[in-house]
This record gives sequence, C-alpha cells and structure tokens, in this order.
Amino acid sequence: MIRNGIYTDGRILPFGNGTICLKRIRNRDDKHIRIYRKHAEDGSYLLCMVSGIENNEPAYRAAVTGWFREYARVHLKEKADFYAKEMQVTFNRIAIKEQKTRWGSCSSKGNINFNWKLMLMPEQIQDYVVVHELAHRIQMNHSEAFWQIVESILPEYQTCIQWMRKHEREIMQY
Repeated sequence: MIRNGIYTDGRILPFGNGTICLKRIRNRDDKHIRIYRKHAEDGSYLLCMVSGIENNEPAYRAAVTGWFREYARVHLKEKADFYAKEMQVTFNRIAIKEQKTRWGSCSSKGNINFNWKLMLMPEQIQDYVVVHELAHRIQMNHSEAFWQIVESILPEYQTCIQWMRKHEREIMQY
C-alpha cells in the first residue's frame, strides 16, 4: 500500500545512484499534470509537476509513475542492448510494467518485462536485473548453468541480490 504523501511537493525519491526531488509548480490547468526533469542548482535532480490540480494524490502518482515508466523504457532498453551484445543474445521487445512481486521477467519468445520501480534502485542493481533476464535467453531456468552465465557478466551479482532483499519492501511502497 502506498503511504500518503509520497507523490507530493518536496518529497525526495531514490533515483538510480542518487535522488530526485518532486517539485510542484502551480498553474491554472486543473485537468493535466505536466512532468519534466531538470537539474537543481546543487547538481541534484528535480522532477517538476506542473498543474493546477490540488490535493489529488492518485493524479500525482499517475503522472510521476508515467514519467518513470517512460524514463525506464529508454534507460533499460539501453542497458539491455549493451548487455545483450556482451552476452551474445537477442531479445524481442521490452515492456515496462508495475508488478507487485517481480522486478523483471523473460518469456520464451524473448519478450522482457521490467518493473518501472527499478529506476528507484542503484545502477548496479538495474544492471543485475537486466543481466538476469537476458541470461534467461540462454537458460530458461535458475539452474547452476544459469547462475554461471550471470556471474560471468556480473561477478558481484550476489551482493545485488542481498541489496534487493534488504530494500525491496522500501522500494515497493512507491
């Protein structure tokens, strides 16, 4: 369940290896929320929410998660392209979803799904999930051979798994 106020002005969210602060900019448009990212003066990121919509957490959430989904679509595709070349595998398409219990999945047809909430995790963890799903293009199971493939690309993958177990409840709240 989402805690009240997660998507309101001033809220700081994890974002890759750093954070991003939600900045509400009020205008007269009470029907739409426009979202864009910009650098703050201190070098951090701001995710600006421009709208006249007041006190509507579901609308703020939809707008913010929509931005994260689009960002994930580009960012994770770039990572998948990079690692697919390194692993000498192909994939069909990438979809960005909001799964309740999964960070990613790979079908036998080569379709890969990623959870947009990966954008709230460090880059190393995002890399691990991408490599994990691409390894399923070679081994559609979690056999020893599968884990050897993952380890050949990311020798520190077990550290990533430990991080995910420690932080998954925190990330899933969003």
